[in-house]
Amino acid sequence: MTAIIFSKTRLRTLLCGIFFLLASLLSSPALAAGPLLLGESSAYDLTGHIELLKDPTLKMGFQEVLKARENGRFRSLEGNLNNGYKREACWVRFTVERNASFPEASWLRLKPNYINELTLYIQRPGSDPELASSYHVVPLGNHIPALQRPVLHPDFVVPLVLPTSEPLIIYARVFSKSSISFAGRVHTTEDLRDFTNQHIILQSLFLGITLTLLVINIIFYLLIRDTLFLYYSFYLLAGILFNFAAEGSLTLLFPSFVHIVSDYLVYGGIGANILVYSEFSRKLFFPVASVWSLRYMRLLSLVGFLTITAVPFGFYPSIAPIAFIGTLSLVVVQMVLSVRLGRSLPGIGIFIVLAFAVSTLGYFHMLLRLMGILPLGFFWDTNTLQFTSLIHMILISVALSERIRRSERILAESARRELDAAKETERRAVELANTMTVELRNSKNLLEIAFASEQQALRQQHRFLSMLSHEYRTPLAVISGNLDIIDKLKEESQCEYDEELTAIHHAVERLVEVMEVSLERNRLTEPGTQGESERIAIAPFLSEKVRHIQAMWPLHTFHYTEASESMSIVGYPQNLKTALFNLLDNARKYSPQASPVEVESRIDGAEVVITIKNQGEPFTPEEGEAFFDKYSRGSNTNTSGAGVGLWLVRQIIQQHHGQVMLEFAESRICATVRLPLVAETEEDQDIQTSQNSQKASS
Repeated sequence: MTAIIFSKTRLRTLLCGIFFLLASLLSSPALAAGPLLLGESSAYDLTGHIELLKDPTLKMGFQEVLKARENGRFRSLEGNLNNGYKREACWVRFTVERNASFPEASWLRLKPNYINELTLYIQRPGSDPELASSYHVVPLGNHIPALQRPVLHPDFVVPLVLPTSEPLIIYARVFSKSSISFAGRVHTTEDLRDFTNQHIILQSLFLGITLTLLVINIIFYLLIRDTLFLYYSFYLLAGILFNFAAEGSLTLLFPSFVHIVSDYLVYGGIGANILVYSEFSRKLFFPVASVWSLRYMRLLSLVGFLTITAVPFGFYPSIAPIAFIGTLSLVVVQMVLSVRLGRSLPGIGIFIVLAFAVSTLGYFHMLLRLMGILPLGFFWDTNTLQFTSLIHMILISVALSERIRRSERILAESARRELDAAKETERRAVELANTMTVELRNSKNLLEIAFASEQQALRQQHRFLSMLSHEYRTPLAVISGNLDIIDKLKEESQCEYDEELTAIHHAVERLVEVMEVSLERNRLTEPGTQGESERIAIAPFLSEKVRHIQAMWPLHTFHYTEASESMSIVGYPQNLKTALFNLLDNARKYSPQASPVEVESRIDGAEVVITIKNQGEPFTPEEGEAFFDKYSRGSNTNTSGAGVGLWLVRQIIQQHHGQVMLEFAESRICATVRLPLVAETEEDQDIQTSQNSQKASS
């Protein structure tokens, strides 16, 4: 038992010792980074020679930084500065020392070129490094006009004068609204010149290839109107604008105002890339994507739009991490969907899978580096995304071109099948046409026989109606005249009206109606029976017709109000009498006996408007229009008829280039006829003047 206790005690003591040892190692201050020794090589990186001090308050001055250095608050960085999206300033310190093999006049090049605020404090040779006055200040950053920089260059370049075997200390204050990164390299003059030339050549090559792809995709869109090419063109355009700003090409092209637009093009360009990249992916993967995948792409498009708007409103650092995390998730989704799409599109899918695989690597590297998760490499800070994007663009363009070629092949095969089907259809159509020709020839003979029979029947009908008109008009006139005499005698003797006379009146009216309708139907359908048109004065024409209708039905009251102006039309009097007869007869039949029928004529522009109003049952506008159909009658009528009266009216009015309509308004039925007027002659004016004089004298 004692041995077991002793063993447990020794174990606890050992664990406590390890814990305190680790705590002391972790809490011990970091060793200062050694100076960068410059020798026979033409360029040296600052990687591993940088010390860091963070300033969360953003208010620390250079004098305080020197004191912090004395107090050992700077810590050494294993690589370059990559602080991610944090709202704090970073002070970096590094020491450069050369031997005789490295030239005294050298150049310090700093990246990335989208750092907003970058201020260098360079020690003067031979001065005390502990005094702030021993350093001269060089303001840099993309918020400083490019023409105020020491050297006009895509990156931040500062000339250095390095004494032999004497360390030169440099401090730098780094702050940015985006990811806070910092890396540097010391060049000889020849090496900086070679690097600059290579950089310009590479960027020109990238720009040339991207612009070529952009033009090709725009041409494809204009030719085939496939919006997939349009979305991809926008994606290429956004990549061009972002690359111009991120790689410093705009500094060389527009040095006078690049500091004004750099943030919008770099940070807004990231948002634009996310927006168009999401929409392009949504269009490309639509056939194989799930509903939630499509919704996520649309959500990420919204995030990209918010990232663009965040730049001028100042909340870009808050939205950027969300946008980058969402983009990382999107590239994973795209990789899965590209595999699905590749299976459904043999021959094309391999290009899509490779394109998104390369794009995934580039985006993961850039986004994780911007968020401060991966270390910053001096050469591969943005070039990773640039190179992978270029490969991605080329592969996608090849896939889209292959898609067009495949579509053309499918269209050609479809056209061939349609041509074969058309030929087969043509053959069957010829056979059917031959069969139908024989049937039509037989049908033609039958129709000719039927037409001849119909013409014979029509001629017999016309002769019968003509005879009927001649034989019936005289007896009807005699009966009607004698009835009028009887009516007068009854009124003078003040006797009651017999029901037999009423029945005779109705019978005569019915015969007159049948005769008028039958004769006018014959007159409208038989060629050459219209007679010649003539000029008709509407006022006396209407007045005569109203008097005639009043005489036929004395128990009904007809009121006629004529316009004060003279009105004339050109038409066929007999046909117009029939049309007015049917309208007035309808007004009489479909209104109570005690209610009057009002007839009015007036001028409306170049038309004469005749209205006939009577009380009656209401109906809808659709029913009012249906009354003019042939053999159509109102559902509420109790009178006999064939249903052709209003149809005949419309035929006659349209024959006179007019219009007729029937409507119900204000508890009354209103029939409206519009006929075109003709210009007045001097004779018409004299007649009108004479009529007005007679009215005035009476």
